Amino acid sequence: MTQRKNELRRIMLAITESSSLNELWYAVEEHLAIGPAELITLFFSDDRWHRAASLPFTREFARLGGSSSDFTPQRADQVGKDAAQQAHARLQQLAAEKKVRLAFERLEEHELARLKELLTSESDVLIAPAFFKGQPLYAELVSLNCRIFLIDSEDEKTEQEGT
Repeated sequence: MTQRKNELRRIMLAITESSSLNELWYAVEEHLAIGPAELITLFFSDDRWHRAASLPFTREFARLGGSSSDFTPQRADQVGKDAAQQAHARLQQLAAEKKVRLAFERLEEHELARLKELLTSESDVLIAPAFFKGQPLYAELVSLNCRIFLIDSEDEKTEQEGT
């Protein structure tokens, strides 16, 4: 394995709006226990929200009260930002408990090249939800020069058993 001179190995956590943070964090903790590392979280915004918002008949229904409104591209942006902020706050809390500094970036699907800039060594680790394997970005992930760990979540297992 090659190690960048004078640099920490990197642990990258790749997540989306629907990622189970607790299960992914457990995998992060296992890799942090090995030794010092830089922790980077990439929050991949799901472009499907924007595609759905571009359809003229897409509506958003309130959880309480059942009222509906148009689901616009602006609303899709807000939903994505809110989900990223919630994930960032939760991960900041988890990182603070382990006394680890966390870097957090929000990326769109078309910004996948950023992965290659961040993960450059065989000692780097990418931790991602297992459902990434069925997504277009998976081809980009397997081309990286790092170790990849895909983590199943209980939510995914339940969903697969129900089909």
